Amino acid sequence: MTWKEVAAEKKTSVDAKIPHEWWLEAIPSVDEVRSVIEYIEEKLDEKEVKITNSTVVELAEKISRGELSAIEVTKAFCHRAALAHQLTTCCCEIFFERAYKKAEELDEYFKKNGKTVGPLHGVPISLKDQVNLEGLDSALGYVSLVNKPKSKDQVSNIAKILEDAGAVFYVKTTTPMAMMSCCTSSNIYGYTLNPFNRNLSSGGSSGGEGALVGAKGSPLGFGTDIGGSIRVPSSFQGLYGLRGSSNRIPYCKVDNSYANAPVLSSVIGPMAWDLDDLKLVTKLIIDSKPWIHDPKVPPIPWREVIDYPNKLSFGIITGDGESKVHPPIERALKIAKDALIAQGHEVIEWKPPVSLGTCRDLAVSIYGTDGYKEIVDECAKSGEPIVKEILALAGDSKSLPQGISHVHEHWDQARLRYEYQQKVDEYWLSTASQTSTGRPVDGIIAPVWESCSFKPQDIDLFSLSYTSTFNILDYSVVTTPVTFANKDIDVKDVSYKPISAHDKALQAYYVPELFDGAPAGVQVITPRYEEERAIYLAGVLRDALN
Repeated sequence: MTWKEVAAEKKTSVDAKIPHEWWLEAIPSVDEVRSVIEYIEEKLDEKEVKITNSTVVELAEKISRGELSAIEVTKAFCHRAALAHQLTTCCCEIFFERAYKKAEELDEYFKKNGKTVGPLHGVPISLKDQVNLEGLDSALGYVSLVNKPKSKDQVSNIAKILEDAGAVFYVKTTTPMAMMSCCTSSNIYGYTLNPFNRNLSSGGSSGGEGALVGAKGSPLGFGTDIGGSIRVPSSFQGLYGLRGSSNRIPYCKVDNSYANAPVLSSVIGPMAWDLDDLKLVTKLIIDSKPWIHDPKVPPIPWREVIDYPNKLSFGIITGDGESKVHPPIERALKIAKDALIAQGHEVIEWKPPVSLGTCRDLAVSIYGTDGYKEIVDECAKSGEPIVKEILALAGDSKSLPQGISHVHEHWDQARLRYEYQQKVDEYWLSTASQTSTGRPVDGIIAPVWESCSFKPQDIDLFSLSYTSTFNILDYSVVTTPVTFANKDIDVKDVSYKPISAHDKALQAYYVPELFDGAPAGVQVITPRYEEERAIYLAGVLRDALN
């Protein structure tokens, strides 16, 4: 079979897992249905709508009290996920029947024992494709990895932790080829679209997860992040997403591109539309002591944030010095700043000695250390072409870079990263002299991306300044939704003079009508291994916004 035939067969087989009665008679055009949320809810019954609009905390409580069964909750989310997939192409593995069987077993346990098996008993959880489950592919957007299901001993540690807590798995979600793009696109599934605005990308590389959770086809899912892959789709879909420091959440037996890269590695974390759910699941995982089974996980127990000062100080990043963010993002930053100040907190400018662009350039050079040979070799196995979004990451629309010529160059990349971390850490401490609290800033507020999203084919216009910087620094980050783009408010600043050709192109790209209704959020950033504080500060911002 040709790669095109393999890809088409895989996509058809996934779609065929959707029950016939849940198929839409016709997929509406983007002009007919721009945002899918209300459209989906019109296809659900009243109870399904109520269930799928419930948080993980609410679902777990109702199931534990016997007010809801695991099977009815699972079926409701399966139905919503099926509809979301047809409209956005967000799922790469669908296994509803397997989920029903698990839910029924959980209901039988509850009936027999009068208690739940754990804090996630009967709660559906979605997973990015690279999280291994027995009997299912982890294709990572490659045709060559299709139809190669995982064995029992390959199941990811994090999947075992979640399942032991009672979670029900029912779908895995799409990724771009090699998971090395902030736009979810592959030769198997095409583009994954944004449920809030199907003219726009869902982001990436956890774009399928972002689209599914954003459409409330899942209450919570897991993505990964080496340069923004949790944060970008979380921001584009108005979600809370945790990019924790290296290995705080176990990555053991999670498949990956460049899986053993030593200088800059991927992290895994939850994505949810409710911050309390994000905290619940993160704490649950850390409380399971994952370091016992994963030697890379530091033995840091959950440290609840208590007795924190009433007045907090935040640093704020409003630009990368190379271009201006689009009006909705600019407004989101102002809303966040004003809300914090209104609650008695202070916000000061964050100006570290190492620029965002410098960190970004180092990150991009590390991604291309091998000249993207792994991607070239994997594509060669099936004969499929490299998708253009990978070329965009590499900084060239026609070819891939050569990579390093000697291992000493890679060691030099490691040296630079270490030096940047030291310089920015020292700067963070020095902010104590600028705050009224006498403490260094408690956290940083920053954009996630220059815009709310982009047309799926236009990824090459954007950079990773606001995301990859914090991969280089290895800081803990939580994306936090703030507002939505509004074409009547977020108008172009015609008086602005672009500072570069790139900036000029970026400003020209902004069309208020295109982005209208898209979520606009920020990142809340803390020092490394301070996930508890990052979640806490995201809660401070959430409460201030409310």
